[in-house]
Amino acid sequence: MKALYGVLIIIEILALGVCALKAEKRRGKLAKIVFCYESVAFLCGIIFAAYTFVPGVFVTTLCKGLTLACFDWLLILLMYYTQYYTGLFHGVRVVKLLMEAYAAIETVMLIVNAWTHHMFSVGEMTGDMIAVEFVKGSFFYQMHFIYSYVLIAILILAYLFMIARASKFYRFRYEVILSALVVGFVLDLLSIHSQSIYDVSMIMFGVMSMLIYYFTFSYVPNELIESTLSLIIRDMNNGIICFDNRGICVYCNDLVRKLYKVSGRPDVLEQMYWNWLSDSGEKRADLMRFQMPVEEDGKERYYEIVYKRVYDDKNNFVCDCFIFNDRTEEIESLEHEKYRASHDRLTGLLNREQFYLDTSERLHQNPDKKYCIICSNIRDFKFVNELFGIEKGNDILLRQAELMRTHTGAGALCARLQGDRFAVCMEQKAFREEMLFEIVEKIQEEVNNSSFRLHVFAGVYNIQNPKEPVSIMCDKANLASETIKNDYHSSLAYYDDELLKRSIEERRIIGEFERALEQNEFVMFLQPQVDEAGKAYGAEALVRWEHPERGLLSPAVFIDILEKAGLIYKLDRYIWEKAAEKLAEWKKNNAGAYHISVNISTKDFYLVDVYETFTGLVQKYEIDPEMLKLEITETALMSDFKKNMEILKRLQDFGFKIEIDDFGSGYSSLNMLKDISADVLKIDMGFLRASENEVKGKDILESIIVLADKLGMEVITEGVETEKQLSMLTRMGCKMFQGYYFSRPVPVDEFEEKYGIN
Repeated sequence: MKALYGVLIIIEILALGVCALKAEKRRGKLAKIVFCYESVAFLCGIIFAAYTFVPGVFVTTLCKGLTLACFDWLLILLMYYTQYYTGLFHGVRVVKLLMEAYAAIETVMLIVNAWTHHMFSVGEMTGDMIAVEFVKGSFFYQMHFIYSYVLIAILILAYLFMIARASKFYRFRYEVILSALVVGFVLDLLSIHSQSIYDVSMIMFGVMSMLIYYFTFSYVPNELIESTLSLIIRDMNNGIICFDNRGICVYCNDLVRKLYKVSGRPDVLEQMYWNWLSDSGEKRADLMRFQMPVEEDGKERYYEIVYKRVYDDKNNFVCDCFIFNDRTEEIESLEHEKYRASHDRLTGLLNREQFYLDTSERLHQNPDKKYCIICSNIRDFKFVNELFGIEKGNDILLRQAELMRTHTGAGALCARLQGDRFAVCMEQKAFREEMLFEIVEKIQEEVNNSSFRLHVFAGVYNIQNPKEPVSIMCDKANLASETIKNDYHSSLAYYDDELLKRSIEERRIIGEFERALEQNEFVMFLQPQVDEAGKAYGAEALVRWEHPERGLLSPAVFIDILEKAGLIYKLDRYIWEKAAEKLAEWKKNNAGAYHISVNISTKDFYLVDVYETFTGLVQKYEIDPEMLKLEITETALMSDFKKNMEILKRLQDFGFKIEIDDFGSGYSSLNMLKDISADVLKIDMGFLRASENEVKGKDILESIIVLADKLGMEVITEGVETEKQLSMLTRMGCKMFQGYYFSRPVPVDEFEEKYGIN
């Protein structure tokens, strides 16, 4: 038993020595305190081993006194450690100085006790027993235990307090240290009058010392890493550093390591962090931006650093994060302004505007030569980014640009028009279908996946009229390519007579539009927006063309054409006027409780003063702006997000209700709900019907409804066609509906008759 006890003490002493050495290599005030604590614990272990195993009454008495003295200093260091570890005990400096003075005096008294025996005496060891007799009337004997146990009690209360208020990420560390402290305290109480050499409480306090080192420097909970990273907007092109509430670096990406030449543990970053906190002082805010030059590969680069202090839901400090944004290109932009204005940044090809200019110039300079325009596209390219990552998507675009340069020859003009759309202008005699097929084949080889394959399709327009706008030429080539978009066996199509007929139809629609608008051939239809019982609260304004020769035309016949021609804003403005006029009529007839929702398209923001138009309609017809609701799609917003959001905010302040239309019909982002302050979310049932996984689709739909409710947004579900869908949506919490189950879009008079509006 004695041998096993000795082995345990030796192992503990060695472990404490290792902890002290490792702590000494770290930087910062907390590291210094931990080093002192581990060093005293290591010394205490050696003295206690001598007390237990070295024979002789004098040695045993002296070692017993030194052990008690070390215990005093360990408690003081534990208090300092707790101060930096938890943030407590900052305002008790006088008390701490008195404690240190008392510990110093008692240390001297305990050493002197080896000769005077005024506190305790030690008899000869018998077997596994040491006869220790305390002088009960001794002042220092009584003060020693009062001092020690009161301080332990205070520390226990401090850790209980931190457990109660701590973030869940750090609570476990406090719980472990508290448990070790309590167990050691209890064991110490039990061993006060014990004469056995096997003092388990000293072993327990040694274990606590090792736990302190581990939970201070080595333990990083996985949940903390995941949660802190989820609270940060991650950008793989940016550098990111995260420090927890002890100043320990818990995350550092490769860019930062490269910038500061960090290969192993990021100790240098931790030291820089502490220096920065010290220099910032009271000037530090929870969100800050500042610039810092950093030398990289012999060149000075400029980074904008965004500092953010992160708190959890209880407002507890979780971590500090620094995001490095490289702003070197912006600072040096004057040198590259001309190039960047005319070329695509990713591929280096001409951008759309420059391609139009250069192609037009070449056609005019070479009127005797025949040219063609080839426009290509990749079907569902967005899935490449989603399935394989943006980096892979960029690799494919770069590969396509490289193939276009090498296969079309020096005389061709190559451009990236936008996204995955590319264009080439070259002489007709130089164009070969085999060349295009070879480019397409090599691009498609970039994704070798059984569940997904690239489908590159291209349209060719042989230029007939060199004076025609190049944008129209590209439209014709794109129009040809769209005819094979869903045909995986084809990759090339030409602009032909059938497409020409379609183009003529488009021109006819455009040509008749102004006349139809002047003669009020466009009529407003209303599709009711109702509750579960079918009670209407309003309607969405839709449009039909009552053509004098062709009858009632569906919007599918003319809306897309008008949007492409840039005329949709006139039709939108026309319907807005009709809706406001009708609301004024209802108000006059005491039917002002019904609202009308109108749509705002992308082009409206560019071609109409949206704010002035709608506020003018409200003032002109003296209607409540809440009754004229404004529907807008994510696509329309994203065309110029900042500007459009400012306009919508002004409209909301005026009293209008903003609705996000067709949510779920495309690739709407949940991030959009965070950034857009809307009043109503209109969910499209189409995405549920199109889903291959109906159960998952329902879960997503229900989650969106719940999320919208938490964000304070009303929800209207569009496209409700069956009673089963209505029942399901009602159970999910949706209260407003729109769809064929209740009513198709109907003329205004039919709507008024159905809902009793006179």
